[in-house]
Amino acid sequence: MFIPKFLTTLVMRATLAAAVLGLAANAASAEAEASAPDVAKMTGYHLVLIKTGPNSGKLSEADSSKAFAGHFANMQRLADARQLLSAGPFGEQRHDPMLRGLFVLATDKRAEAELWAGTDPTTLAGVFTLEFHDLVTDAPLRAALERDLARAAADKAAGRTPPPTDSMRGYVLLTAESASQAEAELAALKTANGGVLLLARLDGTRSFAILDAENIDAAKKRFAKPLASIGTHTLDEWFASKEIEGLQD
Repeated sequence: MFIPKFLTTLVMRATLAAAVLGLAANAASAEAEASAPDVAKMTGYHLVLIKTGPNSGKLSEADSSKAFAGHFANMQRLADARQLLSAGPFGEQRHDPMLRGLFVLATDKRAEAELWAGTDPTTLAGVFTLEFHDLVTDAPLRAALERDLARAAADKAAGRTPPPTDSMRGYVLLTAESASQAEAELAALKTANGGVLLLARLDGTRSFAILDAENIDAAKKRFAKPLASIGTHTLDEWFASKEIEGLQD
């Protein structure tokens, strides 16, 4: 059967184009797979969400002051024991108004995490309730804590008592519902020092990240492209130690 030359040319071009697209797709898939973090090599922790409890706003002024003084003293005790690696309050813009703060605890055992966090006086008083989540990451959280403790020790030795706000700044927390959809994109940014300070797997199926942005508006502007491609997610403003910045180094 005679096939006109121009049809043969079109078929050849179409076949070549399909092959090129196939190679590009395979390359993109390989690149994404290479960028995605290896969860098996990560360290396990617990992320504890601190939420409004049944007695919030119901304590007397004296009892409330006592509970919160104990809350901060207990956090320092846990940090000194290298059990509490990071902590901080949520900002005004958060996806759940019940969220008040979070802890990152240096254990992958739920019972141990509950034991440590359960010593919090505000939780014991019913001001807060605690919600526990498995967290795995390769971020150097312990090194960040050591820098924090060293700075505090130097201030104490020098007789300085700076306000806590001097050592804190704003960040944005990102939680993506599909780890498989979000991790490659976020890992590529992290590798390129693109503003992902911590990348973690949350409860086995979700991605959790700390973004280098002071507030949600700044995060949406800086991370517009990845946010558009990672699927369902939430953003929350969070305040914590400036040492979090060093997690990317």
